[in-house]
Amino acid sequence: MGEDHQIETDVAIIGGGTAGLNSAMAAAEKGLKVLVAEKANIERSGAIAGGIDHFHAYLETGEDWDTREAYLGWVSKISKGASSLKVQEAVYCDEYKAAIERVERIGIALRNPKTGDFYRTLALGMPGPYAINFNGKKLKPKMAEEVRRLGCKVLGRLQVTRLLLHDGEIAGFTGFDMRTGDFYQVRAKAVVIATGNTNRMFKPQTGNPFNLWYCPADTGDLHRAAYEAGVELANMEYIRMTIVPKGFSAPGFNAFLGMGSHLINSLEERYLEHHHPMGEAAPRNFVVWATYNELKEGRGPIYMDCRHLSQKDREHLFETLGYDKDTLPDFFVKKGYNLEGTMIEMTVSEPMQARPSEVCGSGIKIDEKCASNVPGLYAAGDSSDQMGCLHMCVAGGYAAGKQAAEFALKTKNFRPVDSAETATEKDRIFRPLGKKTGISSWEFEDIVRIITTDHFGPVKTEISLKSALDKLNKLDDAHGDLKADNLHELMRVHEAMNIQQVAKITATAAMARKETRFPPYHYRADFPETDDDQYCGLIVIKKGPEGDITTRFEPLTYEI
Repeated sequence: MGEDHQIETDVAIIGGGTAGLNSAMAAAEKGLKVLVAEKANIERSGAIAGGIDHFHAYLETGEDWDTREAYLGWVSKISKGASSLKVQEAVYCDEYKAAIERVERIGIALRNPKTGDFYRTLALGMPGPYAINFNGKKLKPKMAEEVRRLGCKVLGRLQVTRLLLHDGEIAGFTGFDMRTGDFYQVRAKAVVIATGNTNRMFKPQTGNPFNLWYCPADTGDLHRAAYEAGVELANMEYIRMTIVPKGFSAPGFNAFLGMGSHLINSLEERYLEHHHPMGEAAPRNFVVWATYNELKEGRGPIYMDCRHLSQKDREHLFETLGYDKDTLPDFFVKKGYNLEGTMIEMTVSEPMQARPSEVCGSGIKIDEKCASNVPGLYAAGDSSDQMGCLHMCVAGGYAAGKQAAEFALKTKNFRPVDSAETATEKDRIFRPLGKKTGISSWEFEDIVRIITTDHFGPVKTEISLKSALDKLNKLDDAHGDLKADNLHELMRVHEAMNIQQVAKITATAAMARKETRFPPYHYRADFPETDDDQYCGLIVIKKGPEGDITTRFEPLTYEI
């Protein structure tokens, strides 16, 4: 173990991804002392660490689909029962213009430099081409550069393990440096959690738990810590899947279909037209559900057909496919795919615990001010229940930072922390390092993935969920046997326990939602129909007084 550190800051941001860095910008621009705690390196961390190629926005160009009302109509259609329109308006509609300006101000061109126009494409159930296609390869480093320019303190390689409260209000958090073993106690007047969703929970289609569609470092660390602190969570029952190249879990779905490619089965049928009236422009979950069923019913393999695209469009497509993951174009070359006559074999990705649509999240339940039920604690991005995708992480992240800054400005003194509590947490953190024998994080995590994949991903029933919870609960007894030979393995031990705890929360929430919504993201084989009368709203999770996982239902309305 290394040294102990005690730090005080006005606003602390946990998570240095897109949402977290925009939160940091907002708080720093208020003249406050801001700290960013990140498990990796803020220049290349989070869901868009390698880059991104689209930003969803309505631009009010005069078209009937390009308005606030039409956008909210789209939200209502693709995210009914998961998205709050009040929160959507406050954290996106009121912020998106400034978000676009901010992205361009820090050095990323959203417009075509020759024409000055946005290159917009249509996909994902949109009423019009909301997706701004751009080169976001350097977006993350540019955001990090701006955060550092504004004077924010950055703690990299810090794994946050516990939220500290005083009289029910946020006081700070603890964590450890996974390179030095230093222990940190951070006191803050306000905290923003922006640590993404939960990955590595299910078996990956590639066999490698780190070759995932989304960021493998997002392991539900603050979902678990927030839950333990009494923070309410919502939308936790959903698992998210997409369509990826066979053998390589990489983003690209939006680029392929946005450019006009076709998904075809082994009979060379454009099968999506048989499953949804919007065909290849349908919301993501319907595209995934249709593909899942085509494969299950024996009409695979599935291909992305690019043969009909013009040479110019194919060149543009293959260039943009490298914006998210550098090695994807190399993978295509090695597989023999090229720009001429291309049919790329695709499959359904591994599930992850995440949002059910492009416009909401899964995690800490927030209100119109991005606030949780714990005073002083805010959330943004995929770790909140109401933000998802780049457009909302940029706009909503900034909104959360502004609100946290306002709370900090009104707070005169730091809240005290319990020294005995932090000492107990320090002992818990480092205990696995002292064990000579025991269970490795790899073994423990693999068992979790077997249970989740077999029992609730993507088809589930009450019996399968009860069985999953029984098995996942029994794994609690193994926590004391987990061992780590070094600090890197210590990080993995805590990640593995966090994944297991979030899996229990997910299964419990899925038990409470006795319907199917956004199949296959929540498909109950024993309740195969969507029930808007009973379940159009949020399943809210909170730790009960006896330490059990409790649920309640909160209805949502959709009047624009």
